[in-house]
Amino acid sequence: MISVDFTLVLQIIQFLVILFIGKKLIFDPVSATVNSRKEKISLLLKEAESLKSEVARFKKDYEERLAAVKAEVADYQKKMREDALAVAGDMISKVKGEVDAKIAKARHDIELQVESSKISLSEEAKSIADLISDKMLGTVR
Repeated sequence: MISVDFTLVLQIIQFLVILFIGKKLIFDPVSATVNSRKEKISLLLKEAESLKSEVARFKKDYEERLAAVKAEVADYQKKMREDALAVAGDMISKVKGEVDAKIAKARHDIELQVESSKISLSEEAKSIADLISDKMLGTVR
C-alpha cells in the first residue's frame, strides 16, 4: 500500500529542485544553443540563397558579355575577310591592268616589227628580184 507521509513531500520537493536545476543548467543552455544554431543555419541559408542568386546574375552577365564578344569577333572576322577580298580584288585588277598593258605593248611592238620586217623583206625581195632579172638578162650593174 502506498502511504503518504513526509518523505513523499521531500521526494517531490527534491524532484522539483532537480527539475529546476536541470532546466537552468542543462535544458536552457541546450535550448539556447539549438535556437542559436537554427538562427545561424537560417542566416546561412538566406546568405546561400542570396549568393546563389548573385552567382546566377553573374553567370547571366558573363553569358551576355560572352555573346557580345563572340558577335564582335564574328563582325571583326567578317570585316577582315571583306577587307582582304577587297585588297585581293584591287591587286588582281592592278596586275590584270599591268598584264593587259604589257600585252598591248607587246602587240604594238610585234606590229612594228612586222611592219619593219615587211619593209625590209620588200626591199630584199626587190633587190633579189633585181639580181635575178640582171642575171637572167645578163647585165650586171
